[in-house]
Amino acid sequence: MLFGSDLCEDKRAPFELSVTTATIAAILCVITVPGNILICWAIVKDPNKELRSSFNYLVLNLAIADLITGMITEPSFVVFHAREAMQYEVMNRVEIVHIAYFITCTASVLSIAALATERYLTVTSTYRRTCSRSRTIATSIGIWIFSIAVSFIYFATGFYTFVFVFANTTVIATFIIITFAYIRIYQSLHAHVEHGETTCSDRMMEQRLKYEKKATRSFLFVLFVFICCNVSSCVMVYVILLCDVCSCDVIHWLRDFQFVMALVNCAANQFLYAWRMPTFKRAFKLLLTAKRGRVENGQLSSITDRSGTESVSGEHKVKSSAV
Repeated sequence: MLFGSDLCEDKRAPFELSVTTATIAAILCVITVPGNILICWAIVKDPNKELRSSFNYLVLNLAIADLITGMITEPSFVVFHAREAMQYEVMNRVEIVHIAYFITCTASVLSIAALATERYLTVTSTYRRTCSRSRTIATSIGIWIFSIAVSFIYFATGFYTFVFVFANTTVIATFIIITFAYIRIYQSLHAHVEHGETTCSDRMMEQRLKYEKKATRSFLFVLFVFICCNVSSCVMVYVILLCDVCSCDVIHWLRDFQFVMALVNCAANQFLYAWRMPTFKRAFKLLLTAKRGRVENGQLSSITDRSGTESVSGEHKVKSSAV
């Protein structure tokens, strides 16, 4: 079979597939947007003055990429597949959906690679390493420039050729970076624990072991989610392009879920990199509590103002009747 010779583009996707994809995209949009808005808000406001670090600036970059995915790419998917389910003519400019998908997903994946690299350099350095704000901003800008520039190659190659190249470069390279970084981080933490066995008290040793286990679980979970979402998406791309016995229904299901799995990763990133961190939890709690307090104070002031107005009005009426 020739590479991508039969992609079933002239046949409609099954109705149940279109409904399923539109529903999943809508759910992911509801999950992705509020959480990433709160992350961006927390880092910008930094109410506890403890979120200004190079790692968290990269988390901000990741949150922006995922937020754009939730505000543009996922709603576009909902509209596209809802129209597909109702057998309307699908969006005329489907390229807009594709290019938004590639830009935001590339930025998201590269931000994950940058986070893994930053954590690796911090943990494994023999001296205290600091990353300046300007260097982190430059890295973030570089990620966006690369994501936008590379994604526009799509217009020259077409969707399936570009997604094949994307799967074999960006995703695989990021997978290698994450795996290497987390193996080295684990080895460094384990070496510190072994070295501390002869120099630390039992309580300090217990705390180090506890931290090592927690960090290892977190790293493995991040790697597991990345493999389940992005690597499985790459496998689907291979099947779509190389399978010569797959029916069009199978091709359509793989096509949609290749998209969906990448979007799931964008929705899950907030829980992997921000919501599990105590510093972010404290910032979220303070921001939401302060907002709730302002709303309650506003409502109380409104009630007080109305009560005062009604009281004055009542007194005025009494005086008028007495006159």
